[in-house]
Amino acid sequence: MINKIKLGILNSLSYIRCIFLRLRGVSVGAGCRILGTPVISIRKGGSIILGEDVTLISNVRYNPLVEKPIFFKTLNPEAVIHLENHSGVSGCSIITDNKVSIGEYTIVGPNTLIMDVMGHEYSPETGWRGKGIGPSLSIQIGRKCYIGTRCIVMTGVTIGDNCVVAAGCVVDKSIPSGHMAIGNPMVIKPLPKMLGGVRKQSTSKKLSS
Repeated sequence: MINKIKLGILNSLSYIRCIFLRLRGVSVGAGCRILGTPVISIRKGGSIILGEDVTLISNVRYNPLVEKPIFFKTLNPEAVIHLENHSGVSGCSIITDNKVSIGEYTIVGPNTLIMDVMGHEYSPETGWRGKGIGPSLSIQIGRKCYIGTRCIVMTGVTIGDNCVVAAGCVVDKSIPSGHMAIGNPMVIKPLPKMLGGVRKQSTSKKLSS
């Protein structure tokens, strides 16, 4: 009975947060679960789209690695953040001047930064300034990917389907489908087929005596 009451309270809070996000201009699909309160900033004309059955986790109660709420920000009227059906993110930041899309059934771990804007502008007179350098390039993350905690995904990157990005990895170039990225500098390796990758599992043979 107590568990049913707790579940009912969680569902009610999630429903209220979905309404709150819609009032803020977010497109929220059916069945979304909003656990904890995300921070949303939408430039007039920009779009944040949550597909069906998307999960957003912004509270350490639901994921012990979460250190801060989810932060979504669009920087111009054409900028788009799109989380497709059945995807989920925990305590991460997504900042876009162009478009960031996350595919179906993809999970993004806590404290990860996904940002398609360029760095600061340097002036010999004043040093590093706040204005970004050059045009931003969209970021696309495919289906059934796993992005570990504390990763950084840089502008212009495409991550294919069925990819794994290990914790702490700085993704500064595209990753083909069925591969794993690890380390900084990033190293790309094929995943085994049992994890959606392209590499065949090796089989050991016993040597006859």
